Amino acid sequence: MTQPYRLGLSLSLLIGALLVLQLRTSGEAVPIRKSLDSFPTAVGSWQAREGALLELDTLNVLKAKDYLMRRDQDPSGKSLWLFIAYWDSQRKGAQPHSPKNCLPGGGWEPLEASRMIIPLPRPLASITVNRYLIQKDQDQQVVFYWYQSQGKAIAGEVAARAEMMKNSIVRHRTDGALVRVSSPVSDGVQETSDRLVRYIQAVYPILGEYLPD
Repeated sequence: MTQPYRLGLSLSLLIGALLVLQLRTSGEAVPIRKSLDSFPTAVGSWQAREGALLELDTLNVLKAKDYLMRRDQDPSGKSLWLFIAYWDSQRKGAQPHSPKNCLPGGGWEPLEASRMIIPLPRPLASITVNRYLIQKDQDQQVVFYWYQSQGKAIAGEVAARAEMMKNSIVRHRTDGALVRVSSPVSDGVQETSDRLVRYIQAVYPILGEYLPD
């Protein structure tokens, strides 16, 4: 083994060790700006109708610092479900679980899966989210979800993980959130999707009041 090779190998090992040390010592917990319990009951023309609590077993797996799960209703009586979970630090196994992996466990099967770009009110631009059509027996639902990473909406699981790793090094933070909006299909898949898009356009600007950027 030549001297330059040994030097290069030693340098690579040192950089790797420093990176691991940085990852282990970074990612301090970042508190949520406001408790999700205070999330507005009115979102655009939708009104909160009922909240729901997760079971203890689910909470133990989720390990979220704060969460919100509730049913909102529009003036026509159509309902949707909003779910927000926030992790102040994604260390020691505390991190979002992909809905696409959790839904089959509840008996829901995916019929369609795609990405959708949703334009937002100015001065915001647009976000890319996941869209799923799922079915259980004769019931269908449309589900939208994305990862909110320090002010940035990310659709892909791998991309969200990479963003978290980058932030842990650059910003010494690993906080993040998962946002999911879903609705049963009662008046057609397209109509349900359009309704959820309008809701996301109304709710997204509110998220910044709660989730750190």
